[in-house]
Order: sequence, then structure tokens, then C-alpha cells
Amino acid sequence: MAWLVRCLYRPGGAQDRLPVRADHIRHMLAWLPRTVFGAALLDADVREPTGMVVALSVASRAEARRFIDAEPYNRAGLFATVELTPLVQMTPPHTPEFLQAELRKCP
Repeated sequence: MAWLVRCLYRPGGAQDRLPVRADHIRHMLAWLPRTVFGAALLDADVREPTGMVVALSVASRAEARRFIDAEPYNRAGLFATVELTPLVQMTPPHTPEFLQAELRKCP
């Protein structure tokens, strides 16, 4: 199972992240084997970061919670909101057979 972790910065959070950015990157590297993808969220002008999104391949909400509880930006209080949402990875397929199995389920 995959979990989507979506975090939006509080006002000033994007600027305040810089002193803990190295710790954030180290944290992301430690979780890389369980990361499907990660991305910075940007404002409409594509200039300023507004948050981050990370899809994790973990077995439970509790494990996704462990990721975000230890995340340096979160520990520094940079996020106004943190959402954990379960998801089913469709593409790229989690396994080579996944989409074929989904296709067989279709009428």
C-alpha cells in the first residue's frame, strides 16, 4: 500500500525551512527505499514553494505517521497542515502485473 503525505507551509514556513534543509534532505535520503516519489509544491507563479508531497510505500498509516513525525520540517513547525491519505499506485505500476490485473477486472 502507498500513502500520500501532503504538507502545506504555514506563513513564513518556506523561508524558515532553510536552516533545517540539510536535515530534511538527510531524512528524505533515509526514507528513499520506501519512497515512490516526492516533490515540492509551488505557488501559481512557479516561484515559491508552498509545501511538499511524498508518496510512501509503507504498510500502514502508522508507518506514514512515523515518517512525518520525524520529518525535520514538521518537527520545526513549518507546516500549517499535514494530510495522510491512502492511495493505490496505478502508474508506473507497483508491479509489472498490476495494470494487467486491473485490465482483467474491467467489463
